[in-house]
Amino acid sequence: MLKMLFLTLALALGACQPAEPASAPRPAGSIDAAVIDDARVRADAALGLEDAGLIVDAAAPDAGPACADIDDDGDGRGTTGNCGPIDCDDTNAAIHPGAFEACNGIDDDCDDLVDEGLNSAVCGVGACRVEQPNCAEGRPQRCAPKEPVSETCNGVDDDCDGVIDEDGAAASCGVGACERAADCAIGCAPGEPQGETCNGVDDDCDGVIDNGHRAAVVETGYSVLIQSHGNCDGGTERIGPSCNAAMNRFCAARPCATTGFGPVENIGDVSVVTCLTTRAPERVTFATLASHHPGCNGNPGRIGDDCNAAIHRYCASRGHISGFGPLESGADFVILACVGDNAQVVGTRYSVMTTLHAPCNGGGQHIGPDCNAAIHRFCQRAGHVSGYGPVEHSGDDLAVVCVDR
Repeated sequence: MLKMLFLTLALALGACQPAEPASAPRPAGSIDAAVIDDARVRADAALGLEDAGLIVDAAAPDAGPACADIDDDGDGRGTTGNCGPIDCDDTNAAIHPGAFEACNGIDDDCDDLVDEGLNSAVCGVGACRVEQPNCAEGRPQRCAPKEPVSETCNGVDDDCDGVIDEDGAAASCGVGACERAADCAIGCAPGEPQGETCNGVDDDCDGVIDNGHRAAVVETGYSVLIQSHGNCDGGTERIGPSCNAAMNRFCAARPCATTGFGPVENIGDVSVVTCLTTRAPERVTFATLASHHPGCNGNPGRIGDDCNAAIHRYCASRGHISGFGPLESGADFVILACVGDNAQVVGTRYSVMTTLHAPCNGGGQHIGPDCNAAIHRFCQRAGHVSGYGPVEHSGDDLAVVCVDR
């Protein structure tokens, strides 16, 4: 009965279909398959067979869920590994396996490395060249070259202009007149030393200018010294402040000398003076000198053994060997000269001085023209050019200063 109903319904529906075109005649007794399928569906629906579960659509099977994993941040990577590499931070969609690694102190691509593969930058040339990471401590770094410096002859591009040792005179060798500029291509060879002359040049290249000419004993006359200071005429004064000034001016006018002392010997019109190179003469108040020896206070102490001691101590306090003066003087000051490495302080006795010039015995005379001569002879006998003093004395003991070329 069910079969007959189905057939009757199908024939009835088929009778309602439009006729086939004339160009495609249907064979006698044939039924269109689509019409039959449609009819079957309608019949099933009418009979309630679909609801009864008797009809199954084999063309649409159940595929199940797309991926069984947890992905809270929606970046396509989960936390269990069911759908691929594990997401190390499922709260941030920018962090997951395969993400771009940024300079932020975070493991963006979940490979257990932080800020990796960001490389280094290089900037600058020569001594200024710097290579540094693009990222440091989670912060991007900008490459900054070092500062250039003056070019020297050292095989390095110090001024960072891309050229090494382009300044051929950047280094030198030798001292004094032997100094030569270096040629970075062939090196440096100093000049040959020459005999020292009095010319303001270190001719023998030992680091000392005019050595061998820094002290000389010069014989002159009071008739010459009077031209430098009128009172030093050998009559009015033979030794004293006026003759000190005359000898200072006389020696300063000579080559290789800044000033001088004396007379170290004198007789008649003859006055023997020691001219030498010293530190630049300087002006010092009597108040300053009195702080080193109270007797040299300018009133009445202006010249003599107290001022000899004061000047010696003042120069020694400034790092020099000794000093002498006054070369010139005013109401409250003196001009003095300190001596350096061409001088040395020597201790001796008046009992020795008197053997060189009898009046210098420490009793009748412990300072003056006779002791000047005795000290001069004492220093010459010891191999020096000349000497002055005493710069200190007590009883039979005295200290003198011998000077050398």
